[in-house]
Amino acid sequence: MSHQFIKVDVQDKVMIITMDDPKTRNAIGDAMFAEMSAEIDRLESDPDLRCLVLTGNDPAFCSGANVRSMAKNVREGEAAGEKKTLPEMPWDAVAQRESDPAYQEETVEGVRSFPVRMSRLQKPSIAAVNGYAMGLGLGIALSCDIRFSSENANFSETFIMRGLIPADGSCWQLPRMIGLSNTFMMQYTGDKIDPETALRMGLISKICPHEKLMEETVEFAKRIANSPTYAMGIIKRLVQRSLDVDFETSMKLAGVAQTVAVDTFDHKEGVQAFIEKRKPQYKGK
Repeated sequence: MSHQFIKVDVQDKVMIITMDDPKTRNAIGDAMFAEMSAEIDRLESDPDLRCLVLTGNDPAFCSGANVRSMAKNVREGEAAGEKKTLPEMPWDAVAQRESDPAYQEETVEGVRSFPVRMSRLQKPSIAAVNGYAMGLGLGIALSCDIRFSSENANFSETFIMRGLIPADGSCWQLPRMIGLSNTFMMQYTGDKIDPETALRMGLISKICPHEKLMEETVEFAKRIANSPTYAMGIIKRLVQRSLDVDFETSMKLAGVAQTVAVDTFDHKEGVQAFIEKRKPQYKGK
């Protein structure tokens, strides 16, 4: 299948998607989003594809949403005579809109739905952040289960620099990863965070030499892809649900989830391989 804005490769059960729009430093728009979504559909439906690696064409991972399209929207709004008066206090303005049916969202649509899609992906995902991960680009990286970083990478919540807020899911993701103070620092300033700081914060799991990033990420992804990925899907659901419940409730949820894991081929294979003193051959089911 040919694509205009991404490249796709498959290596040993691992699907590698590379965002590839050099003119915009891999800014994600509707066309790129559609291509990525179609490939993730393929990943989900193919039992031989068991792990996703997401990266960008150098020198950027993803520069976020296309600012030129924002400028076009501003111009069109001004041309149409749209001028809305907001309450003086921001919380009042948001509360007002939240109570207005015209502004209520039934579903998250367009490129903003990509982090939601990734959060629901039942196969492991790894971001290989090779360069700038800005705004929505950072949100996409955060939506992967694990993040490896090139030493050339930078991370930024650039929304505030355009007078916007992070509407890409990072207001939910970041506090759970790096704490409230670090989240506010990133989101209030839009400052670039270098890989060493990102590692210290817990934003990423590993820093790699730039020329080794894909080699080390794909090697790790192959290890994951040849492991019990069905159980990993259960783990992801349990971890997500456990974020918002107390310890005892999480334990109860884990008990139910374990009854599913016990019934998998991979559990039986893991036990049998241990008894026979051989390497298990997991199938992700």
